[in-house]
Amino acid sequence: LVRLAKQRSMDRSVAVKSVRPEARNDRALAALVREAWLTGSLEHPNIVPVYNVGTDDAGHPLVVLKRIEGLEWSELIANATAVKERFGEDDHLEWNIGILLQVINAMRFAHSRGIVHRDLKPSNVMIGEFDEVYVLDWGIAVAIEAETNSPFASGSGSREPAGTPAYMAPEMLGGGSITRATDIYLLGGILYEIITGRAPHLAASPSEVVDHILDSPPALPGDTPEELATICRTAMARAAEDRYQDLDQLRAA
Repeated sequence: LVRLAKQRSMDRSVAVKSVRPEARNDRALAALVREAWLTGSLEHPNIVPVYNVGTDDAGHPLVVLKRIEGLEWSELIANATAVKERFGEDDHLEWNIGILLQVINAMRFAHSRGIVHRDLKPSNVMIGEFDEVYVLDWGIAVAIEAETNSPFASGSGSREPAGTPAYMAPEMLGGGSITRATDIYLLGGILYEIITGRAPHLAASPSEVVDHILDSPPALPGDTPEELATICRTAMARAAEDRYQDLDQLRAA
C-alpha cells in the first residue's frame, strides 16, 4: 500500500509504503523492511530514494520514499502519441531505447553491489515529468554476493519461482540459479516489448506461458531491425551462459 503524505520536517510531499492490513503478518512486515534496507543501500540517480524507515502508531513499519510525479513506463512504451504530447519526442523507438539505457545503468550499479532485481518490467519503471527514470519495487530482489551477516544474503541463490510470468527467464521457474544473467534476460524482455508492443510471454493459460518461457527466446516480427533482433535474442537466450556476460556488454550493444 502506497499513500501520499506530507513530511512536515522538510515541508515536502512523500510516498509512504506499508503493508495492507489484510495482508499484515510477520513475514510481510519483515519483507517490507528488508526491501527498504536494500533499496536504501542502492543510492543511484535511477533508483528511487528511501528517505526514512519508521513505524505507525501501532508499531507497524512504514517506509518513506521520494514522491515521483509521473507515469509508469508501461503506459508509454507502446504509446507514441502520449510520448510526443508529454515529452515532445518524435522518434518513439529512440526514446524507449534511451529509457532502457537508463534502466540498464541503474542495474549496472545494483549488480556491482551483488543485487539482482528479478522483477524488471515497464510497470516497475517510473518516468518523471522531466524524463527522470526510476527503477522501483525491489521487493523480490536477492543478493548473490553479500557478506554472510548481510540482511540481504538469505536470498542468495534462490531457487523458488518468483517474478512476473509474462517476463520470466527460464531459470526463474524454479530449479535454476538466479544470477546477473537473470536480469539481463528481463532487460531483453523489455527490449522485446519495445520492438513488438507486448510482453514476451503472453499466452492463454499458465501452462502455455511456461511453455513459452522454456521456448526462449521468443520469435520477433520479420521486419525487426537485425541489430535490435540480435541484441534481443542474445539477451533472452534460454541458457544463461549464452546471454551477454554482463550489463556493460548489453549497454555497448
